Amino acid sequence: MRDLREEIRDRIDLVDLVSQYVKLERAGKNFKGLCPFHTEKTPSFHVSPALNRFHCFGCGASGDAFGFLMQIEGLSFREAMRRLAERAGIELRADSLPQETQDERDRLRKLVYAANFFYRQCLKRTPSAQQYLAQRGLTPETIEAFELGYAPDGWDYLLKFLQKHNFNPQEAEAAGLLKAREDGSGYYDRFRNRITFPIHDAAGRVVAFGARTMGNDEPKYLNSPETPLFEKRNTLYGWHRARGEILKQRAAIIVEGYLDLIMLHQYGFTHSLATLGTAFTDDHAARLKRLAERVYLMFDSDSAGVRAALRAGEVLMQAGIPTFVVHLPAGEDPDSLLRTQGADALQRALDAATPVALFGIEQIVRELADERNPIDLEPATKSLMVERGLDWAANLSSELDRVACLERLAPLTAAYLTSPQAALQALQQELRRRLRARRRNRSAEPPAQNAPQPPDAPRLSIPKAVFQAESETLRATLHQESAAVALEHLPEIEWKIPLHAQLAERLRALPKPPCHYDPGELLHQIDEEPLKDLLTALLMQESPPMNPEWALGCIQRLKEHALRQKRLRLATEIAQQPAHEDAERQNTEKLQEYWRIRVESID
Repeated sequence: MRDLREEIRDRIDLVDLVSQYVKLERAGKNFKGLCPFHTEKTPSFHVSPALNRFHCFGCGASGDAFGFLMQIEGLSFREAMRRLAERAGIELRADSLPQETQDERDRLRKLVYAANFFYRQCLKRTPSAQQYLAQRGLTPETIEAFELGYAPDGWDYLLKFLQKHNFNPQEAEAAGLLKAREDGSGYYDRFRNRITFPIHDAAGRVVAFGARTMGNDEPKYLNSPETPLFEKRNTLYGWHRARGEILKQRAAIIVEGYLDLIMLHQYGFTHSLATLGTAFTDDHAARLKRLAERVYLMFDSDSAGVRAALRAGEVLMQAGIPTFVVHLPAGEDPDSLLRTQGADALQRALDAATPVALFGIEQIVRELADERNPIDLEPATKSLMVERGLDWAANLSSELDRVACLERLAPLTAAYLTSPQAALQALQQELRRRLRARRRNRSAEPPAQNAPQPPDAPRLSIPKAVFQAESETLRATLHQESAAVALEHLPEIEWKIPLHAQLAERLRALPKPPCHYDPGELLHQIDEEPLKDLLTALLMQESPPMNPEWALGCIQRLKEHALRQKRLRLATEIAQQPAHEDAERQNTEKLQEYWRIRVESID
């Protein structure tokens, strides 16, 4: 199994694999980008072509192609091996895959896959559903690409299909496909007489469904409930299809409806995504931030669409993503605009998009002006506009966005008539006051309570300088010029980090010094994944430059820390020793030891 894993891993270009999820840039011998496993503003995620491994110096995530795919897409090792073997062009036999017990997620995936097959077959046998999609302007190629289907108009068509293929109805309910009857007599189909839109995870696997009525039934759309496979807060419709193009263009378009999204892709706007009938979340923003440098919100122009755009815009701005709102003609949505006026009309709307900061101010003005010219409004209304506008501006993270909002608000103030500059300065002063008040309120909030620890739980307090000195001492063994001095002192070091101690022991036990190995060969000498991850980080670290003087300085720092710890322990024991004859003799011995260490430290 290990040989097969290494064969697959050796054939995978990790830089190419990671580039499907993260924008990477060359950084010396490695590539770097924003970590996909935690939110950060400065790239600390590195990929080494030589080691064929990745490491994040921010959150500590580390591993090979298997580890990356398992973390980024939530796969089991078995699933990751299957995916990577296919990518590497290696055919796997059934007995070559690791044996895993079939868990709930595996069974639910099979159920959802079976339901998707059933719905797609039903669409092929239902002319009225095919005619509906044709009238909506969808081509056969688009219908096939998005795996659209049809849920028949009946209570138990899917139920019977699943039972025929030996699926458990209780598990089908857990997958969001069936609903239990209130009287407890059985189950019935959740979706009936609706077009089905399979929702995929990042790996392209179907995890849930959206379903749209073909008539005027309410609700127009239904979605699967949340299941072990499907969480709305971090799922975006079309992500698996749009991810590559978003990374290429460094931009994403967000719409609200399934058909809007599908039509955008059909017309070539393949960097488009759709929300799933829920509010735009921090998880959505974090996922987009890894790929996109700007986001365009293309929601309906009605009041509900405006509110949704403002909410999504605030989330995206807080995540630090430049966001624009696309204005569509009254009564149009992306689907209808594309079908009636074509791709050029939609591109013009994209080109004229408004920064969300200004869009928010304009909505405040428009709402309170009630279609009247803001200049003609009574002072009380203008004052309210300014108040709400300042609240909006205080929510913005960009100073430039704040200034743009204040410039828009300045003409609404009384001071503007005599001095526009004075009006703007007064608004800036008021905004700064509000921001200071917010910071004070936040700092006054009681700190979050740490989780209680058991009484016997050890409390480790290791200075950062000690941690870094241990790490640098280990790194010194990997460099030709500093290896000799580091290896000489390794046995003398009292390691505070257990993982550092374990790696030091393994490096000392190697047949030849670590610096004499090729980095890839050295990694092969270590079997334990935690030690391999630590060694990966040390091998990928390029600064500060390593030399004997630097290594000796780190070693000296560790020895001095160990001596200080001994002195502190002796002083504490002497102070706490009870008063009796034996204690006095012991104290004398400890005092002698204390001063011996003190003198040694001075020397």
